[in-house]
Amino acid sequence: MKLIIADDENLIRASIRSMVQDVESSWHIVGEGANGEELLELVSEHKPNVAIIDIRMPRMNGLEAMRLGKAISPRTKWIILSGFSDFAYVQEALQLGASDYLLKPVNPLDLERALTNTAKHNKEFIQMLNQQFENSLFALCNGLTTLKFEELDSVYVQGWFIGAVCIFDTTKTGKDLSDMTCAFYDDLRERMTSLLVYGMNFAMVSLPDGECAVIGSWDPAKGFDCREQVQQFFDELAGVAEPYRQDGLAITILQTGECRGFDQLNAQLAQLGEWSHMRVVRGIGQRIRYMELEAEARVPESSKISQLFCAIKQHMYFRAYLNYQTAVGELEGLLLAGKRSSNEQTRRAIQLYMEQALGVGETDDAVRSEAEVIRELRKIGESKLREIKPREPVTADLVEQVVQYLEQHYMDDIGIGSIAQQLNVSANYLSMLFNKKTGTPFVKYLTNIRMLKAKELLLNTNLQVKQIAEKVGYYSTRHFTKLFVENCSSYPSDYRKSHA
Repeated sequence: MKLIIADDENLIRASIRSMVQDVESSWHIVGEGANGEELLELVSEHKPNVAIIDIRMPRMNGLEAMRLGKAISPRTKWIILSGFSDFAYVQEALQLGASDYLLKPVNPLDLERALTNTAKHNKEFIQMLNQQFENSLFALCNGLTTLKFEELDSVYVQGWFIGAVCIFDTTKTGKDLSDMTCAFYDDLRERMTSLLVYGMNFAMVSLPDGECAVIGSWDPAKGFDCREQVQQFFDELAGVAEPYRQDGLAITILQTGECRGFDQLNAQLAQLGEWSHMRVVRGIGQRIRYMELEAEARVPESSKISQLFCAIKQHMYFRAYLNYQTAVGELEGLLLAGKRSSNEQTRRAIQLYMEQALGVGETDDAVRSEAEVIRELRKIGESKLREIKPREPVTADLVEQVVQYLEQHYMDDIGIGSIAQQLNVSANYLSMLFNKKTGTPFVKYLTNIRMLKAKELLLNTNLQVKQIAEKVGYYSTRHFTKLFVENCSSYPSDYRKSHA
C-alpha cells in the first residue's frame, strides 16, 4: 500500500520513514514532502492509501493541504502529526475527516496502531495481518516460541479460537493422494481468504504429529465480533469435503470447542490427535465435535476396536503380514464378545471404514455382522499381503534422506507433508519415525538448521537482519526475530555485536 510523509523537518521524516520500514506490513513509501504544496503534488501523482502529515508546514499548513487533498484523492486516509500546543488544530483535523493523530515525538507502537486503524478495511492489509497470525500460530503449535512473546491483550491470550484436524481415509497413495489433499486445502484457503475481515483470522498449520490443523479466531476487543462468520466456516467444512468422497477420499473433520486463548486451543488439538482413531466407530467422512469424541473415548472397548482397525490399516500399508494377522485376531476377540453386536450405528461406521480405508468391496444395504467383518479382513490378508514381498524396512535410511533434504533446502518453504509425498509415505509415519531416530521433532530440527545458518550469516556477512531472515527461509523479520530469541536467547543484532 502506498504512503506519503509530509513534514518540514528532515529528521522527523527520516524517523517516521525508519519506523514505517520496521512495521511488518506491505507499506510502500512513494514520496516525501517538506511543505503543503509538495504534499499536494505527491497526492495528485500517487493517490496514496495513507498520508502522514504535519499540521504546521510552510507555504500551506497541513489542514489546508488536507482539505484540498481530499478532493484530489478521496480514498486517501490522513494521519496528523502535532505537538501538544496544536490540540485545537487536531480537533479541526478530525472534523475534516482525519483518521488518526500522533503526538511528537512519535512512538513506534502508536504509529503502527494508527496505520493498522487506517488500513483495517483494506483487503491487502488484512491478508498481510493474517499471514503474520499464521506464522505465529505455527511457531506456537510446534513449540518454537511461547506466549511470553505476545502482549497480554493479544488474540493469542484473549482471543477466541476454533480448530479442526482433518483426517484422510482412502486406499489411494502417492501422487494421487497428494493431489487430492492439496486440492482440498486449496479450496479451504480460497474460502478463508474470501471471508477475511479485520478482527478475524484463519490459518492452516502443520502439527507436531504431521497432521494439518485448520484454525479460525476472532478478537472482540478489536471492535468486530466475527464469531458467527468463523462458526459458519467450520459448519461448512464437511460440505467442502463431501465431493472428495466420490473420488475415494473420506475426509473426517475433528473439531474443537470454542477456546479462549491459544493454550486451551492447543490442549484440545493435542487431545483430538490422541482420539483421532475414534472416527472408526463414530463414522468417517463427517464432522465430529470434541465433546462427541470425548464421550466415545470413555468407552474402553470402543477405543480399543478403533485402535486395532487403524493398526490394521497401517500393517496393510507396510505389508506387515504377521502383524496384520495378529491385530485381526485380537479384533476378533473384541467384536465377537457380543457387547457391541446390538449397536448397528457402530457396525455401519466400521463397514464404511473398511470400504473407504481398507478397500473392502461394497455390499448390499445389509450391514456386515461381526463374523463377516473378521472373515473379510482375513480374506484381504491372504489375497493382498501374503503373496507380496514385504517392502524394504523404512528406518534410518529414510530419516537420512530427510536430513540431507533439509540441509539442501532449508531456505525453501518445506514441510513434513511435502517431503512425505516425495518419499511415498504418510506424513504421520514420517513425523513419528523422524522424531524417534533424531530425538527432535521435524519442525524443531528444521528451525535449528535455519538458526545455525542465520548465525553464520550474522557473523560472516554484513547483511541486514531482514536479508538474513529471507536467506534462511523466513519472509517475516518479526517472526524470524521471535524464533531467534527463543532459540539463541539473544536478538540477532545483539548476537552479532557480542560475537564481533
